[in-house]
Amino acid sequence: MFKRLLRRPRVQSTFGWSVAQYMRLIKRTTRWEFRYAERVSHILGSGVGVIALTWHSRFLMLTAAWEADELDPYVMISRSRDGAVVAATCKALGLKTIRGSRPKKGKNKGGDAAAAAALTALKSGGCVVITPDGPRGPRQRLGEGPLRLSRATGAPIMPCTFAVARRKQFNSWDRFILPKLFGKGLILWGTPVIVPAETSDAELESFRVTIETEMNALLSEADNELGHAAVDPT
Repeated sequence: MFKRLLRRPRVQSTFGWSVAQYMRLIKRTTRWEFRYAERVSHILGSGVGVIALTWHSRFLMLTAAWEADELDPYVMISRSRDGAVVAATCKALGLKTIRGSRPKKGKNKGGDAAAAAALTALKSGGCVVITPDGPRGPRQRLGEGPLRLSRATGAPIMPCTFAVARRKQFNSWDRFILPKLFGKGLILWGTPVIVPAETSDAELESFRVTIETEMNALLSEADNELGHAAVDPT
């Protein structure tokens, strides 16, 4: 029944607004520790277009990674029903959105327009935020989309991951995390990567594996330190 209700725009808007307020509370009530921030300190607030990556399961902690004057975020969101809720959440948070493709009968509807919007955002100094394993997985696996954006624009890819001590973990495909208020949190920045313009399609795989491996290592590091078992990728 709840899934049917989520098809209604008014329900999507109300639910998205509620999620946004909870995200604000999580940011303000969690005792955050930033780790490896020196890796990205020359990028944050510089006005350079960047591509920020985090796994789908940690979306509710996303806005804790930066202050309002550091980045101009554009969140890449699918055109699915769940994506409509995320879009409503971003609107309530004051974040810009780029609506991605909708898989249908072997084709990605809207993918070209989303890529064009992402290119424009990056060239204007925006931060395109992507959960590269969303909206349906496979869990903690990186596709080539962010790599192609970096190759086309020269924008650095900035991996970032989150963990909290107090949480509820769902038995969903991504093992989604619902943070609880007034806990301890870790934000770990990965190594920025720029894919050179001359990189061939075949050479993208090396960059993909490097970034994916580091993101999963950082996720395991953060979860283990806060007392949780690591989540393996699908």
